[in-house]
Amino acid sequence: MAGLHILIPIHDFSAGGTEVIAFRLAEEWIAAGHRVSIVAGAGDGPMRGRVPDGVNVTVLDPPVPRSRFSRLCLGKAMAGDVRALAPDVIFIPGNFHFILAHALKRALPETPIVAKISNPMLPPGLIAQALSASGLMRRYFAPIDAVVAMTHGLASEHRQMDPHRRLVVITDPNVPDGSPVISMQDRRSREGQVRILLIGRLEPQKDVPLALRVLKELQRHRAAHLTVFGEGYLRSAIEADVARLGLEGDAALPGFAPDIDGALGQADVLLITSRYEGGPAVAVEALARGVPVVSTDCSHFLRELLHDQRLGRIVPGRDPADLATAISAQMATPPAPVDALRQAVEPSRYGKAAAAYLALFEKLAGSRSA
Repeated sequence: MAGLHILIPIHDFSAGGTEVIAFRLAEEWIAAGHRVSIVAGAGDGPMRGRVPDGVNVTVLDPPVPRSRFSRLCLGKAMAGDVRALAPDVIFIPGNFHFILAHALKRALPETPIVAKISNPMLPPGLIAQALSASGLMRRYFAPIDAVVAMTHGLASEHRQMDPHRRLVVITDPNVPDGSPVISMQDRRSREGQVRILLIGRLEPQKDVPLALRVLKELQRHRAAHLTVFGEGYLRSAIEADVARLGLEGDAALPGFAPDIDGALGQADVLLITSRYEGGPAVAVEALARGVPVVSTDCSHFLRELLHDQRLGRIVPGRDPADLATAISAQMATPPAPVDALRQAVEPSRYGKAAAAYLALFEKLAGSRSA
């Protein structure tokens, strides 16, 4: 099939995992000879400078800045530009943008829409069961032709809500093709501070205040330092927590970092304190750099990834003492052999993910033109 024209709608250029993954895929698709266009509601955000070369970017004029209810009108505002671009496939890169599908399908009824589940769609419990049973979720997904889940666990959850939708499991592109996997250090004799790294937005989902309490608990037994790379509207509240807990010299908040390789190279453990996650890319990036992971039980992806305690630990519940104990236990665990690290990392290579998406796009676009 001739090169496809793939369109990615986004609200703006915020520094989130959804945007990072979408841009990685776009770069791979362009390298494979396809066209990629981005339509953005607004042009602000730190990821604006990271759009890959060759991507055609359209920013709405007038823009639709991000606000509490802005997504409700964003799809309609994008419809004219999307129609003019006439893509072969529309790729919606995460849950945050799913609501756009209704307006975009009205604008281009024959164009297939593929949407990637970036986080669990609903929290477990009675509300999720009621919404699924009522058919509301199926109607919400009605304009979407195929759903991509990052893990088999997310796929199983979605299949229960929407059993007849085309569904494919594709691991996110988290590790560049050809980049080496770094051997894991033996940290059992490590002296001095435990260097803990957390990478995530300063927003409720990531629960950085819990990470601060974990640090405080760990310091009851040994010296430790926490660095949090990320930005968000909770910064002032988190800085207040740092002061309240007396952690001014032991917790750093340097902000958003476009490149985390250096930080991972200095870390003893990656800490994830999220309330929920789809497939946190940083966990695979950490393993590729030989850094073990300690996490709350927030993600199907992490349960599948951290099957060997030499790679990391998942802690049930959200007790900071339990997470601190897990960090201490991880420091006392023999390092994972490099073959185990490679096995964990290989499914997340950029090229594998991009090729799997292209196979799906070509099948859908071919069905449309047949």
